[in-house]
This record gives sequence, structure tokens and C-alpha cells, in this order.
Amino acid sequence: MNEQHNSYENNDYNFLREKINERPINKRKVLKQSLLTITLAVTFALVACFVFFFFEKGALKSFNKEQETKKIELKLQETTDEILPEDMMIEDIVEPEIIAEHPDNTEIIEEVIASYEPDIDDYQGIYNKMNTLATEASKSMVTVTVVSDKTSWLNSPYENITKTKGLIIEDNQTDLFILCDAGALSNSNEIIVSFLNTQECPATIKAIDSYTNLAVLSVPLDSLHDTTKSAITYPSLANSKLLCKPGDIVIAIGDPLGYGTSLGYGILTSTGTEINGIDHNYSLLTTDIYGSEKANGILINKNGKVIGIINQSFNPSDQKSLISAIGITELSELIENLCNDVTSAHMGVSVTDVTSVAKRYYNIPMGAYIVDIEMDSAAMKGGLHKGDVITAINDAVISSALDYEVELKECKPEDEITVSIMRQNGETYIDMDLKVTLSD
Repeated sequence: MNEQHNSYENNDYNFLREKINERPINKRKVLKQSLLTITLAVTFALVACFVFFFFEKGALKSFNKEQETKKIELKLQETTDEILPEDMMIEDIVEPEIIAEHPDNTEIIEEVIASYEPDIDDYQGIYNKMNTLATEASKSMVTVTVVSDKTSWLNSPYENITKTKGLIIEDNQTDLFILCDAGALSNSNEIIVSFLNTQECPATIKAIDSYTNLAVLSVPLDSLHDTTKSAITYPSLANSKLLCKPGDIVIAIGDPLGYGTSLGYGILTSTGTEINGIDHNYSLLTTDIYGSEKANGILINKNGKVIGIINQSFNPSDQKSLISAIGITELSELIENLCNDVTSAHMGVSVTDVTSVAKRYYNIPMGAYIVDIEMDSAAMKGGLHKGDVITAINDAVISSALDYEVELKECKPEDEITVSIMRQNGETYIDMDLKVTLSD
């Protein structure tokens, strides 16, 4: 019985003891699938490379080309009414043309002029023409509204709103650049630019120059309406060194009176006052236009060209209310650098020319005389002192303040330069060579 039971049991579990044979491998099929996989992988890699190459070298390049920003370059009007020497040269000898004699009407013309009596309308007509010039130039002006947080004397927070005028400089195809007074931008939470057609756009500070107190704001071009773009104009700039002289008619636009959009007419009273700035000198244009100590805006000439940026901080104490401006020629390179994110080399000295009188009576050697030195500047760290005379930078001879500026422009931040100076030692001057590492 037990044997029969064991037989049944063995029969029931015989299937567990069956040997499972592996299915034979179809080598041809495996090879075919492997080749297909490799082919697909290679195809994918080729397509990926092509797509990457196309976008990197083609589409993205075209996209970047569209977005590429242009360099800002200010162009100054250089033409004058003077006859240049080359214009006086006679190329060919021309036989004089026989001109028929006409009666001399000089006396009659003088009598007519003398008999004419101008009236108030003639006077008003002159101002109407100047107002037309000012209106046209104002198309390149904007109002900059600055919102900042303040605290009252009771420690109550409130929003302070300050307004100043800005000058549209140029655009780099992506942003519009606006020059304005940097003093109004301190502790700003929000900056709004208002255009003549009343459109308002947010702006950001791009760069600030602490010495001239000028700032450049940027406004995205795609935030401007088409009507705004067609309404604004870019200013025309005149060479303030070449085309300005005392007695010229000038117009102050923007906010010369300090209480909003205003206007002032007058003449230039001086153009040769030198402002000894840090590493750069500027020319101050003074006028007889009575304004505000907080005046801001621009000066234009009788042709509507910008000749200066109003700046009252350099006025003498007895002329605080007379409108003055820094010549646009001296500011042009600074403005370009602020717009183009160019960092100039900085040494930190104010220099002036050594006059012939100073050389004759005080035996001061020729060069760039240091009238002031900036605290913690590269010059101070290099050992330069107030009263030193810079005679050379590296191998370049320095005989004037202009030579110093020109040579410094050739240097870059972090450059180590050799500054040759003459330093007073009693009644004589001694030569010294100092190593200075320029800053930005």
C-alpha cells in the first residue's frame, strides 16, 4: 500500500524533475537586431549633431546677430565758418571775368536801413524763433521721476518723489540711453521716464560717474510705443571747444529754474574756465541766464545743437544762481564709456598745466602739476603727493595736463605703470620713478 502511495506521489511530482532545455539562440536574428540598434544610434547621433550645428552656427547666430548691440559713438559738429588754408589754394589760374559796372547804391541802402524803425514785433519775432529752436530740441528731453523711501522726523515712513530732466543720448538697438543728474537717483526704489507724448516707462541705472554727478539710465526699446519712437529725436551735438565763444546766444532748456519744465535765454559769458577733475579736466561754460542752484538740463546754441550739460556745482559762491554747464566735448568720451560699459583706468589725481609764469618765477618744471589727489587712490598708494609734477608715464613724455589724459587713456585697469615725477626738495626738484598699479 505504501509502495502504491509512493508511486502516486512520485508520479504527481515528476514534472518538477523535468529538465528545462534553453531555447536555441537565433544568431541571425540577434545580429540583425544589433545592427538595427547600432544604425539607429548612429542616425540619432548624426541628427543631433546636425541640429546642434544648425542652431549653434546658424539659427542662434542669426538670432544673436539680430540682438547684437551696437557701440554708442557720439558725433560732434566740427564745422566752422573759418576759411581753411587748403581752401585758399588756387589750382588753376582763371582769367578774371569782366563784370559790368553797376551804380554804387551803398548810400541808398544805408539811408533805407537808417530810416527803418524796429518795433516790439521784431523783438518778439527773435524770441519766437528761439522758442521754436527750444521746442525742437526738447523732443530729445524726458522727465525722470524717482520714487524713494524716506522717514519723517516722527519716524513715519513715506514715499519721496523727485523729478529731474534727462537727455536722450542714443540707442544700441535694444535699449534707449538717457543722461541725467545722478544726485536725484540716490536711494531710488523706482525710476520712471516720461516722454513728451506722455508715455511712461520704467528705467534702470546703467552707470554713474561720481565726479561729474552724471548717470546713464536705460529703457528697453521694446517697451516704447511706435508713436513714442516717432516723437523722440536724438540730439545734435556741437563741438563746445571749437564752436563756442563769449557773446554767443544760448538757450537753457530742461529745468533751468528748478521747478519743472522751464526755459532761459542769454549769452555765453565765458568758455575757458577749467575744472580740474580726477584724471580728467573739463571746460565750464558760464552764462548770464538767471536760474536755480538746483537747475538741470542742457544748453543749446542758436543752431539748436547741444553744447553743454547744466551743472551748478562748480559755480563760484557769488554766482550760484547763474546757469553754467560742462562742455559736451569734454563729456563725450565719458558718456560713451558709461553707455558702452567701458571701464577706464583710474589713477586718482587732478592735474593742471605748469604756466610759463610758474616756471619762470618758481622754477617749477614742465609737466602735469598735481593740484589734488584722491584718498586711497592708486596714485596715493603708489606714493604720489600733491605738488608733484608728472613728467613721464612709462616712456611717454608728459608736458601738460592733456598729455597726462591722453597717456592714461592708453592704459587699462590693473596695469602697473612707471610714473616719473619731479618732487620739490627745498629750493630744487629731484627726479623720482614710482610704480603705480591702476585701478578701475
